[in-house]
Amino acid sequence: MPKQGHFAKSTRLKQLNNFKVKKHFPGNIIPDTQLTDFLVARFALTAKKRVTREAQETVQRFLIELADQLLNYHGKLGDLVPVLLQDINHRAPWQFYLQLLPEWNLLQSFLEKEVPAVPLRQRCYLTGTLTKEEVSAVVARLLADKASAITFLKQPNAPTILRQQTAKMLLATIYQNGQIDWDKVRALLAPFPFQVDSSLDAETKEWLTTLSRQ
Repeated sequence: MPKQGHFAKSTRLKQLNNFKVKKHFPGNIIPDTQLTDFLVARFALTAKKRVTREAQETVQRFLIELADQLLNYHGKLGDLVPVLLQDINHRAPWQFYLQLLPEWNLLQSFLEKEVPAVPLRQRCYLTGTLTKEEVSAVVARLLADKASAITFLKQPNAPTILRQQTAKMLLATIYQNGQIDWDKVRALLAPFPFQVDSSLDAETKEWLTTLSRQ
């Protein structure tokens, strides 16, 4: 499991990509610690090829983080996904969401089908699934909050109410009729280049750097 606030190292990705899903017979189980391995392997076999090539690593990394926490949240996507997206907002560029959202329905359909079938001792069942529109609304608020925070970087003592009002105004600018205007998001955030965490491994840094330039 990646450390909180860190994406999985590239060595972990290689291990997951090499994980083989064995044929399981009635009564056979896998330990809870292999849930992520199992789901990532199944994703590679069944759904990854339907994800656009440029978004495959982003979706896979999101799946890894989601799967790592799924049992802690008892399969409640409605509780887990907003928390996970908020955490990612601090450590990935806004383009992460740009790549993830178009693939949300595919990813969630995969989870709905595959998670209950994972041969755990106690099966996990998904609840509180989210529509793409609901996830978009969460992302829009996070991006508005990020843009507001950047606005006040040089005013650390700005009143909270002013920060909230600014975030609300920016949200109305980038999110209308249930749709995120990515051109406006780019205009807001492009002047403030994403800073890649220097403690990450080389391949993860390369992925985030490439992502931030899209």
